[in-house]
Amino acid sequence: MEARETLGLWSRPDGLMIDEVNALKSKALKWADAVRTKCINPTKAWYSINHTIMKMIEYPLAATSISKKDMQDIMRPILQAALPKARIQKHFPRKLVYGTLISEGFGVYDPSASQVIKHVHSLIWHSFQDSPSHDLHVQNMELVQCYVGTEKPFWDMPFAAYGHLAPQGLMAFTWQELSETGLLLKGPLATIPPCRALDLSINEVMVNEKVKPSCHKLLNEVRLHMGFTYLSEMCNAAGTHILLEAWNCLRQSHTL
Repeated sequence: MEARETLGLWSRPDGLMIDEVNALKSKALKWADAVRTKCINPTKAWYSINHTIMKMIEYPLAATSISKKDMQDIMRPILQAALPKARIQKHFPRKLVYGTLISEGFGVYDPSASQVIKHVHSLIWHSFQDSPSHDLHVQNMELVQCYVGTEKPFWDMPFAAYGHLAPQGLMAFTWQELSETGLLLKGPLATIPPCRALDLSINEVMVNEKVKPSCHKLLNEVRLHMGFTYLSEMCNAAGTHILLEAWNCLRQSHTL
């Protein structure tokens, strides 16, 4: 409970992100209205996209967890107003609008991609810094690792199978976004080693047995309460029976 309270602001995206999304939408609409009503040449229109409104949107991305859908809603009025001013059809495919100049795109930075890049850069940079951000990153990664409960770092696990176990926040969001790319994040992350040879993670067993995510999440809360990570912690020494204390959800002294 102490970890949840300490990291509450860092791992609770809902209310904070709604406010941030609404603020960015409001700024985008205001900027789009200003551009739409002005008589500007294509060069100035293109410059204004990349060096005014996009800079404003990119500024907070290192600390946000804005979904792709919300980001599209933010960008829609901007592109619909500015592209015609730059003599570009406003419904031009967004993959080309966000594509690089080398790949025959228009070179506008995709804010969703920029957001993930900033998150990864922040994680790598602060891993070697003595800063409050370093402590927050490490504590939040350890919190997610505790909830996921696997021998391997959660970065190496498929988000589709284990992501529903992680508390919502920047770490889970970054993990989800990375899972949709070919990128991998490696680095020091505290994990709980198995207690015995051939021991099995409780969560990995539930994933292999195809337990429904809703049921899995509920059972994971019980596992966290009991302080278990591996099957050996809830079984007798021979591994043939589940301990009576585990059946009755009584925490054992060695798990406290």
